Amino acid sequence: MTTECVDKSLLGGDGPGMRTWVDGRGASWAPRELPARLSGPASELARRHDAVSLTRRGPRTVVHGGISGAVPVHVDLAGQGVRVSTRLDPLVRDRTTIAPDWDGVAHLLGVGAPLGGRTTVRGIRRLQPWETAEIDPTGEVRLAQQRWPWLDAHDGRGTLDQLAEALAAAVTEAFDHGPVAPLLSGGWDSRLLTALAVRARPDEPMLARTTSSDTGTVLEELVAARVAEHLAIDHRVLMPRRDQFGADLTDFAEAVAHQTSFHVWLVPVLRDLNVLRDLKGQDRATVLDGLGGGLVVGGTFSDRPGPRSLLERRIEVLTPYLRSAGTVLRPEAVAAVAARSRSAIEEGAGPLLDHPYGAALTAHLHRTVPGISLAPYGVLSLAGPVATPFLDDRVVRAAFALDPQEHRDGQLYRRLLQRIDPTLATDATAEQLTPWPRPHPRRITSPEATRVIRELVLAEPIRPLVSDELAAAGPRHWSRLLATRGPQHLLRGLAVLSLWFERHRSRLGGIDAGGLLR
Repeated sequence: MTTECVDKSLLGGDGPGMRTWVDGRGASWAPRELPARLSGPASELARRHDAVSLTRRGPRTVVHGGISGAVPVHVDLAGQGVRVSTRLDPLVRDRTTIAPDWDGVAHLLGVGAPLGGRTTVRGIRRLQPWETAEIDPTGEVRLAQQRWPWLDAHDGRGTLDQLAEALAAAVTEAFDHGPVAPLLSGGWDSRLLTALAVRARPDEPMLARTTSSDTGTVLEELVAARVAEHLAIDHRVLMPRRDQFGADLTDFAEAVAHQTSFHVWLVPVLRDLNVLRDLKGQDRATVLDGLGGGLVVGGTFSDRPGPRSLLERRIEVLTPYLRSAGTVLRPEAVAAVAARSRSAIEEGAGPLLDHPYGAALTAHLHRTVPGISLAPYGVLSLAGPVATPFLDDRVVRAAFALDPQEHRDGQLYRRLLQRIDPTLATDATAEQLTPWPRPHPRRITSPEATRVIRELVLAEPIRPLVSDELAAAGPRHWSRLLATRGPQHLLRGLAVLSLWFERHRSRLGGIDAGGLLR
């Protein structure tokens, strides 16, 4: 979806969820099909459908972001022509020159994506949850944010029945406009959604897809296959090819506009979705993705006790990659990335310190929204509609209405599955079955992938950020670093950043990476 400041018209109307309001006062967009008839206000559409809406307020245009913030919408605060777009690239192409937002660049490396609404491009912002952008006839943009409704979702009076009903309703609605295609891993989120989908449409053919997450969890594919067999649904295991790593990385970076390096391994799923549709003439299936499940249900980011302050502990949870940054970056780059990342997290996390679900909301704002959300809403949305039931407003409110202690250690997964499929409630996940460190060699450690990463990271203007020891090291040392979590994250981020500089070299001019260090 894009909109021009001059005529406020929506372009790209062939998107999966484009709808003009029945009263003609505006238009809304979502990554999955919206009801045929819509009526305002925009805040209700944002809450009910997580939709982005564009309306008129006198001579002004108002863009209202979705309630989760996971559905991207970008606003250009300084450019000409195209001002608002669900994808970043149209706004970048509209500019003759661009400059890096060095804070956004630092966040990409240190946390995984630009934080606080920043992007890697100075002057282009991504709307945050419940944020609005008001554009006057001259093109001036004013951002505003009323109180986010999810902050008031906790009341301690919720029940498991209410959560189960809300999640079942969200999954069932994914079928409203055609078939559903679950993503099935060896974990809790996907098996819960897939089981609910089978229960909602027991007689409807369903094809689940699994691919290697490239994190070294050897049993992901095997456990997913066992779940699919138990549910009696078709299943495809998509094994990424080593010799295609470079193409996968480039395609991924383009799909997410170089704003994150999370989940490169989803590209084979995108290809398979497109190939099957083209070969068999199938309708575009709605991809069922578990985005947000670990936060909303699983308690993945619950606070753990420790001697440091609550804020410090939350920052540590969101920046684990920086602990080993010295093996990849030169000292001044480590200091700059850490300081800029820490400052952004402090700004966003500070107001949430006393909230009962402060840890989950902090992780949502600093990990799910800026980075992880681009897996379904940047990559997979290129193949068709996407549904993320865990971020449905009804599900979040029902989950946060429970006592936070009920979420600890993933116990809600088992309790919910016990109602749907007791076998899946007791069947161990791949993570539980696989020891640490993982015995499975990752694709990214292969000679083919190592060569791609090394060439990108040692290219200008990225090379000055890299430690002299790493720059002088051979492929074997790089492969060993890529087998470890922190260095792999930093090297992936540097590679994506290198592709970003390469993609926009003509607009960036003779830029160097020294701006990050200042």
